[in-house]
Amino acid sequence: MAQSGERLHRALLQAYKQRHLNSLSWLATEPALAAAAALSTGTAPLAGLPLVVKDNIDVAGMPTSIGTALLAEENVSRNAEIITRLQQAGAIIIGKASMHELASGTSGLNAAQGDVLHPFLSGRVVGGSSSGSAAAVAAGIVSASIGTDTGASVRLPASFCGLIGFRPSLLRYSQQGIAPISASRDTAGILAQRIDEVIALDAAISGETELPAVTFDGLRLGVPRAHFWSGCEPAVVQAAEPVLQRLRERGVTLIEVEIADVAELAVKAGYPMASYEMLRDLPHYLQQRGSQYSFEQLKQAVKSPDVQALLTDAATVSAEQYQEALSHWKPLLTARYQAVFHQHQLDGLIFPSVPLLPPRIAQANALFRQLIANCEPATVVGLPGISLPLAQTPDGIPVGIELQFVAGDDRRLLAAAAALLA
Repeated sequence: MAQSGERLHRALLQAYKQRHLNSLSWLATEPALAAAAALSTGTAPLAGLPLVVKDNIDVAGMPTSIGTALLAEENVSRNAEIITRLQQAGAIIIGKASMHELASGTSGLNAAQGDVLHPFLSGRVVGGSSSGSAAAVAAGIVSASIGTDTGASVRLPASFCGLIGFRPSLLRYSQQGIAPISASRDTAGILAQRIDEVIALDAAISGETELPAVTFDGLRLGVPRAHFWSGCEPAVVQAAEPVLQRLRERGVTLIEVEIADVAELAVKAGYPMASYEMLRDLPHYLQQRGSQYSFEQLKQAVKSPDVQALLTDAATVSAEQYQEALSHWKPLLTARYQAVFHQHQLDGLIFPSVPLLPPRIAQANALFRQLIANCEPATVVGLPGISLPLAQTPDGIPVGIELQFVAGDDRRLLAAAAALLA
């Protein structure tokens, strides 16, 4: 327990030292110390592990601001289910991570609560919306954190910060107590420095502890050049291509594949799903948590111009467009993925997590669609994905490499990631 106490005190000290990054919206020093004192043994799987969680996930006794000023002082009374599971496994929540307002952006720039700063790339964005969750890990405040991912928001900042970012299969983790964008696409996810902590955190949340054996000579990965590689800026491709060569040398079978019309189908399905559901799911969440504020008040209080514009545009999505997305475009995209996996007997796909290097602050919000282009399609289908820090440019800018496996194959994906990082 002494080692756990040292980890906690070190995390709290680093949170204070790194406060200029604005990675945390709430630091819970006293509750964290009390939780550490209450740990009776060191045998729990996550015993004493300090964590920060994104500020759209309910932790009893702390605010869940969803990145807004309006909700920043309103404490919630109940844990999200994933928080209860993490605490039962011995994790200690030291605070809430700053985020893009309403989790509705890709930069981490927030006019209501302040921008999250990149720990080592001055002038470039961390990436959103789980920007604080990534910055807290990259800055060494904690070794792992919890974010959420609707279109890219765990894997994108993980790529920009040289971290591991894991998005599980849809519905693997409970969404109870998490402020939603889209029930059809949302999931909590994990950011970390080490794969063993991702594996342990996933086991604590999901209850699935077995880790299958994965060998390189039996691993078949599809390389989807159209869209996923062809849409990347040259510096990203130049950093990522040597990763493929290293995998070939280690015995991985790489197969050139194509998912026809993947970008177009992802937008036709994913945008109506997220837009239509957000305007209906968020009011329900506020009501369930017993907020004193209505959704209309929350919308009026939003400060970030890009989020204001998104809310306005979301209101134009009709019920007919939404139903077409669910009944036609999503099944069509799902069938395209299934056909490629089946035809080539793939374990997964591999490609750069983000087509662009971390953009400068002034340009970031204008690049929303480009930044999520590679991560987004599988969120419509519900596949698990993990961004791995396997590449970087000659001047040290991280380039994440994403693996995606079939839905439900999360532990095998994590085992493959562990092997690739070894």
